[in-house]
Amino acid sequence: MGCLADLPVIGSQELITSTIRPSLQRLNWPVILYAVSLSRPRWMELMAAFLAPAPAPAPAPVRRALVLLLLLIGLSGSSAEPCTDPVITPSYYTTSDAVISTETVFIVEISLMCKNGAQNVALYADVNGKQFPVTRGQDIGRYQVSWSLEHKNARSGTYEVKFFDEESYSLLRKAQRSNEDVSAIRPLFTVSVDHRGAWNGPWVSTEVLAAMIGMVVYYMAFSAKSNIQA
Repeated sequence: MGCLADLPVIGSQELITSTIRPSLQRLNWPVILYAVSLSRPRWMELMAAFLAPAPAPAPAPVRRALVLLLLLIGLSGSSAEPCTDPVITPSYYTTSDAVISTETVFIVEISLMCKNGAQNVALYADVNGKQFPVTRGQDIGRYQVSWSLEHKNARSGTYEVKFFDEESYSLLRKAQRSNEDVSAIRPLFTVSVDHRGAWNGPWVSTEVLAAMIGMVVYYMAFSAKSNIQA
């Protein structure tokens, strides 16, 4: 427990500090009693010392510089270029063996060339109404998108992978949120993926097949032995 002698002095003003604790026994009662005994002018003097005025706002040139910096940061994240008359070279892979994998994986890779020479094109993929991120490769104009489905949901057939640029993708998302018809929104280009289905292994397991072959061999050997003895 402190006392009045413990109060530090700064100039002609006393610095009074008190920490409020849940327990009344830990209250700094000498400081509280001292504070109660202060006169009103003394209280005003202490309050003026504690409640220092807030720092002055930044000058107008500084504010303008901060706004310009924020604009530059925002523009740096939206530097994607539009692509006109795209020419693509697609390739794709789908899981063909369901025995050695837990899901059916689809991977689509494209090489993109734009008539206007755009190289920093942001793309988004849509497959059956579900969107997937498109990543850029290390080489210029190379892109890849992948997704996976459970084997039972990965039907065999053709999957239409629609690729959108930033403008058309924004319209697509807006239409989806508003429950509007999205068929009127044209993608930048489309890639058809032919999935023939995944092989689930033989109808009869190898263990059962081996047992059946063993039984047939045993039966043939037993029959041959019986014929010889006869």
